[in-house]
Amino acid sequence: MQRETEILGDWGDGLPFPALTVPPHRGSTLLFDTVAQFLDRHARFYDGYSYGLYGHPAARALERAIAAIEGGRRCLVTPSGMAAITLVNLTVLAAGDEVAIPLSAYGPSQAAARDLLGPLGVTARFHDPRADLRDVVTDRTRLVWVETPGSFGMEMADLPRAVAAAHAAGALVACDGTWASPLGFRALAHGADFAVQALSKYVSGHSDVLMGSVSVADEARFRALKDRARTLGYGVSPDDCALTLRGLGTLAVRLARQSDTALRLADWLRGQPGVVRVLHPALPDDPGHGLWKRDFLGAGAVFSLLLEADLADNLPAFLEQCRIFRIGASWGGLHSLFAPADMARLRGTADWADRGPLVRISAGLEAFEDLQQDLAEGLGRYCRGARRAADDRGTARGRAAPEQGSQAPRGVQAT
Repeated sequence: MQRETEILGDWGDGLPFPALTVPPHRGSTLLFDTVAQFLDRHARFYDGYSYGLYGHPAARALERAIAAIEGGRRCLVTPSGMAAITLVNLTVLAAGDEVAIPLSAYGPSQAAARDLLGPLGVTARFHDPRADLRDVVTDRTRLVWVETPGSFGMEMADLPRAVAAAHAAGALVACDGTWASPLGFRALAHGADFAVQALSKYVSGHSDVLMGSVSVADEARFRALKDRARTLGYGVSPDDCALTLRGLGTLAVRLARQSDTALRLADWLRGQPGVVRVLHPALPDDPGHGLWKRDFLGAGAVFSLLLEADLADNLPAFLEQCRIFRIGASWGGLHSLFAPADMARLRGTADWADRGPLVRISAGLEAFEDLQQDLAEGLGRYCRGARRAADDRGTARGRAAPEQGSQAPRGVQAT
């Protein structure tokens, strides 16, 4: 069965209300018919219902759906994508352990490794995303994080190779595959032990839900995650789960349209003034294209632009005056967004120190032609200073010409 069909499955199967949708069941307190049932309520923790915080029909349906399209056995939904990352960390790691994190990983996850895991006695080893993991992991490494492609810089990771290096050292691998969604990339199929998604992005799809997920292929690993989630007090809203299930139903058609628009824009932008480089792994000349072609089933709708450095002062004029694109955090919703990034600060590496501004673009569902026009006008504003300087140079050369022996036209005074 194709996954476009699979995601429309009857995930609420077994509910007493046989509708096509799974309605939100709002309730913190569940009732029990007998004393014995109440005293034994924890036996329902992993699959049944014992308390509203630990699961409800919409959450269970969403978890079954995400596990299916991830190619996993079990899934646990979390209050956000960052909560999913934190859950994996706190389930796997303990004092004295090390975690390997690429500098291309989601910024808040790097901050959490320093500010949360550090005081708990866990050492975070940050590394260049292009590094050979065999040179990064040690006998203390218990978890390796992979994000592919990386945030903002769009660096592709060789997940199977990372898995081989990590497993050889006795470490587990967690992969954030949000960029392509589970429809475009199945991390578990490439050997990852944990597949993490920010469901706030493409899966919910409407910029109005905060949620994440962790999928696994191992029952014991799922139960360890579930136990830690209870310790942390994790829970997800029934309404948000119902909204995310609704978004999941249209994920395939939305992502197909948005990713096509993004790739068309990326290809067009390669030849535009002010643009130094377009970062999109589905472009044939991208350094990560080979890995994308080998491992991915599709592309996301997010890519980045590297702009000319000497025009950086014009960046506000480019971004702030666009008619359709807006400046905003997050991505994957219906609307097109910009996110400028200070890569020298984010990465802290020499290779980004002297480069121009970087702008992440998330393509929405607007018409390609309108987005193209909006970007063309924005780049015109970005390059305005360069054109003015060129005009000034041309004027200066023209003024200097008579001094080099040229005659001014009759009736025109040379100045």
